[in-house]
Amino acid sequence: MKKLGKILWLSIIATLAIVSCKKDDETTASNDNKALFAKVEEALGGKANLSSALTITYKSTGEAFEFQEDPEPVNGKVADFDYSLIYNLNGTQSKQSWNVNADYAFATDFSFVETIDHTKGKSEGTTGTFSANFSGFGVTGDPMFSTKLAARQKTLLMSSPIAITKMIAKGAIQSTKAGIINVNFNTSPLGFGSDTPDIQLVIDTDTNLPIKSQVLENDPLLGDVVYEVVYEKWETSNDLKYPTRLTHILDGNIIRKESISEVKINPEIENTELTLTNEEAFSYNANEAKFGHLSSQFHFRTLLQTFPIDFPVEIVTQSSPLALASELVANDNNVYRVSGDFQSHYTYAFKIDGGLLLYDSPINDRRSKVVLDKIRQDFSTDPITYVVHSHNHFDHTGGLRGSLAEGGDLIVGQGSKSFIENVLQRPSTVLPNPIANTPINVTGVTDVMTIGTGDEKVALYTISTLHAEEDDYIVLYKPATKTIYFNDLYNPGFINVFDTFKTEDQQRMIALAKDIVNFVDDKNLAVTTFHCSHGFTTLDFDFKTIRDISQK
Repeated sequence: MKKLGKILWLSIIATLAIVSCKKDDETTASNDNKALFAKVEEALGGKANLSSALTITYKSTGEAFEFQEDPEPVNGKVADFDYSLIYNLNGTQSKQSWNVNADYAFATDFSFVETIDHTKGKSEGTTGTFSANFSGFGVTGDPMFSTKLAARQKTLLMSSPIAITKMIAKGAIQSTKAGIINVNFNTSPLGFGSDTPDIQLVIDTDTNLPIKSQVLENDPLLGDVVYEVVYEKWETSNDLKYPTRLTHILDGNIIRKESISEVKINPEIENTELTLTNEEAFSYNANEAKFGHLSSQFHFRTLLQTFPIDFPVEIVTQSSPLALASELVANDNNVYRVSGDFQSHYTYAFKIDGGLLLYDSPINDRRSKVVLDKIRQDFSTDPITYVVHSHNHFDHTGGLRGSLAEGGDLIVGQGSKSFIENVLQRPSTVLPNPIANTPINVTGVTDVMTIGTGDEKVALYTISTLHAEEDDYIVLYKPATKTIYFNDLYNPGFINVFDTFKTEDQQRMIALAKDIVNFVDDKNLAVTTFHCSHGFTTLDFDFKTIRDISQK
């Protein structure tokens, strides 16, 4: 298993202190940076040119990587992409026209256009495999939810030293370290108040050009992480310097590389290019936007893996005919599924000997809180005794702290035990930590673990699969109903779109289906029904479906 970034807070502090900082006195550092900022303005092309720069356009070609999905994707790469950008340099308006060639999780080509006009946002086109094939799931023309809008605005600002410099120039320069200038982001229309971490601009004191922008953010699984955009290969356009190579880094891991071309400052564009009417835009929610701002890279990472997870986490009801309602599992009054419109990731609650077992903790702690409230309202007030994770991929474990907020032991595959224990020791301060200072008992399963008695008995098995590390993946089997619970090895509805998938995706689906079928046969389990913590239709729970896929 890869070491996923820095584990200790000291490492995060070390990441922030990259340039030389000879003076610790805050007043001295601030005065030094006032003088340095004037040099930065001059190095970029002069204060007058910066002031007159209002809009920028360019084209970007890049690669995307993922570091939390071992052993897939191979070598960490998930996609190639390109986009053309029109950007208002006050950060409030933008238009990005994207083309993505994704390799993981599905080999998918897709294109879409995202327009942002202050708090109005619109997305047109398909945004990945699920958007193209599961329209009832709610992601065709993937709405510009407020979380995504804020995440895009913040990322675009951090990618533009000119926009950042213009923002700094509007306010007082304050900084605790020489060579690091705080951006006046939190007091801007893009910011969310002084209680949220501010963006910093790190300066090369030899060239007076910015090295990078950086900010402390939240990763739903890892907690506190540093997000950085590194600037390289400077060129000149309209007398202003601009970096033509951007590297996006999260917790010390490269997540995107971009090469920029055809940069134009103040190009001629139609006035309507960056404007939206209220009727065109998706409704804005400032509270949701704040969470997008504080976890800005989560949305990019899932998008470039072809399944954009940007859904309002509070929805636990069903209106779409292809969405699943939150309800008792068919033919088993002891199991409850929390799902709902737009939700691609489910949680199952099992009654076991006077307590509850939760299976999977998607996708963040806010969703886990909603899940627990729904379980308490409609299913059971029994205490949480166990939280079980199918595997350590971030979309299934991002809400682990929220799932453990009421107590319980955490059960994972033995292959994930040390990693999860390290995750629980990491600082998590950007967003509230529901289990702060609470010791959590983590149990690792190596083969099989049985919990409960009678009709409530469940067996937790580790399974060998190419989708997860050795001894990582846990499936849950309930003998009383001959039902198996899992995800990702096959997901409901895939049989209905198998013929539309590319050959490599079909082969991958067959291989993963074989993993679960071979496991069932090797263990001699009587299985008639399956349920997944992913899901897209209501009509596909017969285990024979998976056998059919595995034999194609």
